[in-house]
Amino acid sequence: MNFHTLKCWGKRSLALVALLSSAHAMAATDRADRQADVQLKTDVTLMNIQVSQGAPLPPGGCVGGYSWHTTYGGCRRAESQPDSGTCPPGYTGSRTRYRTAHILQANSYDVAYEAWGPWQESCTAPRASGVMDTVIAAARGAESGATGVGSGMPPGIERAMQVNYGTLYGITIYRPTAQLNCLFASGTTSGSGESTGRIWSGFVASPGTSVSSTGNEGFCSLSNGNLTATVYGSCDSSSGGDGDFCLGATRVVNITSVSGCVVSTETVNTANGQLVDRGSYDICH
Repeated sequence: MNFHTLKCWGKRSLALVALLSSAHAMAATDRADRQADVQLKTDVTLMNIQVSQGAPLPPGGCVGGYSWHTTYGGCRRAESQPDSGTCPPGYTGSRTRYRTAHILQANSYDVAYEAWGPWQESCTAPRASGVMDTVIAAARGAESGATGVGSGMPPGIERAMQVNYGTLYGITIYRPTAQLNCLFASGTTSGSGESTGRIWSGFVASPGTSVSSTGNEGFCSLSNGNLTATVYGSCDSSSGGDGDFCLGATRVVNITSVSGCVVSTETVNTANGQLVDRGSYDICH
């Protein structure tokens, strides 16, 4: 290599240093999303410097809402996509799962998908028919003499609604609508001759129907879209002693929540505002 060659290489080196310094200064002041590909190709007699846009970034880099994706490549935006499914046979509700789609800025049809997430289910068993076989609350009233009403009660309710020489007003749940339902029972005598045999009868009121006596013995009243039921009995307890007399009582049942197959309730004694019971009841099985 002669002096002339060294002189040419020196000039070229100075030019290269100046160019690289200029590129570094521009990069420091330019937008962070602007990138370039700098290539240096040389041999003994020729030096070629090429500055070009670094593929595959589009001109100007990633626009708002897009960012460089190191796995799938290119400027992409993430989008959550749902997928709906049906519940198993015999169940009601819905099933949903999600996946993330990464959409390329330069071509919206170029989409990279992540795997589907787990199913999120809100499937519940179908509700059973009729009323549940449980009395949530009841109040006893004075004897009304009511007879001749058929039972038609589930066995558990019939046992709980037994009453001697009086009336009983109760509350249960009608399962298809998850609403409160009134009950009534009466225990009396035949009133003929010397007979003292008890006659008991009772029934489950039609959904949404309140029950009241012909006198002031008691009632079961529905309100708040059948989510609240009030029972009153004129002779729920007695004062005791020589001057024994009936003491009335009023109890209010509220449905506080319905979640799938479970109905939750609260029962309050209105005489003192005391919460006397909290219950959770299965209306599907």
